[in-house]
Amino acid sequence: MTDAREIQVHMCAIGIGTGHDVLRATLGSCVGIGLLWRERAIYGLAHCLLPDGANRPEGIGAKYVTQAVPSLLRLMQVQRASHDALEAVLAGGANMVHYARRPTHAPIGEQNVRTAQQLLETLGVRVVHVDAGGDCGRQLLIDCHRHSFVVKKISRTL
Repeated sequence: MTDAREIQVHMCAIGIGTGHDVLRATLGSCVGIGLLWRERAIYGLAHCLLPDGANRPEGIGAKYVTQAVPSLLRLMQVQRASHDALEAVLAGGANMVHYARRPTHAPIGEQNVRTAQQLLETLGVRVVHVDAGGDCGRQLLIDCHRHSFVVKKISRTL
């Protein structure tokens, strides 16, 4: 029997896993940011609601992409010199609202993904997989024991 533990990462939260842990986030317009540090066998997943905010809270958190990425790095104890050893996975960012007329700004899901990509690039973290956009939800799973991830699409029923 293994000591497997499923860690459900809810909106605005972060999960860190090792060993037999499985990190899981169910996403719509939110973006899931998974960090895989295979050589240290430590993994992180943030479930972000918004790209950034004027009144971003201090400390660890994942409401905003701009707060979540530094929080993941801190909780995983990743030093700047090790950023190139990380792999990032992005999922979610769907357009879950159907507008009669397209708004003048990009949908929040697109903004979330774009902000995550730009921030990770700036930090020197390699994005190895993006499954984002469209109009269906997704589930991002990171299996810490197998050192792998999978993104499952959740079909939309009308």
